[in-house]
Amino acid sequence: MTSRELDARDREPFRLLPIKQVQVYREVFAQLDRLVSGSKPGTRLLPERELAEQLQVSRVSIREALRALESMGKVEIRRNSGTYVVDPEGTLPVEYLLAGLEPGVATLRSLTEVRAAIETRVVQAVGRQDAPDLRPAREFLARATEELSGEDTDQGSLDLRFEAILGRAADSPMLVRVQKWIHQAWITAWGEYGAAPGDRRSLHAEHAAILDALERGDVAQAVSQMDAHVDRHINEHQHPDEGG
Repeated sequence: MTSRELDARDREPFRLLPIKQVQVYREVFAQLDRLVSGSKPGTRLLPERELAEQLQVSRVSIREALRALESMGKVEIRRNSGTYVVDPEGTLPVEYLLAGLEPGVATLRSLTEVRAAIETRVVQAVGRQDAPDLRPAREFLARATEELSGEDTDQGSLDLRFEAILGRAADSPMLVRVQKWIHQAWITAWGEYGAAPGDRRSLHAEHAAILDALERGDVAQAVSQMDAHVDRHINEHQHPDEGG
């Protein structure tokens, strides 16, 4: 067992929560992903309401799938404007990363360790800059606070938009590319598992603490908080489908 795995075991394990209507989520995500993959950059998707009507699902299911696609860097959700295709490229690197791996706790534990290494490196890269532009991250957290007031927060979330925004602030194209692949693998693997590590409100609070540390220039604290945010033990007996 690695020292990182031992550190993860010292922390509170992930609180695993069900992905609401997971089978619907998987199907909606797959359909929207195909739609985006067949579109050109700059294409504006139909509004949530029309997509929900076409797919005969709730707007909540559409919203969660779009957030996942934005976390993967494929679309951009613009407030009061709509959702636009940014990068419709395929997910071949992700398919390679997950090829031959059995869906389940063992794969998720390995992916957690890799993602923690990437996300902490992103924070370090942001902190190395003389004047990193953290305004997009702060603006996102303000919008996320508004979203929390009108949504069911006691359910699993695979929303990695905050981390993706930090990635863009790192000013490291190669690091951002690898982060995007890991985000895609994370969303895919947890979606197959049918659960997500953490509720929206708790994750939001941890994001705020990370950003606060970066804004006051305490990079070491921000790195430590990001590591604790991502690298936790996964208790296989806590799967929500099993009453955990």
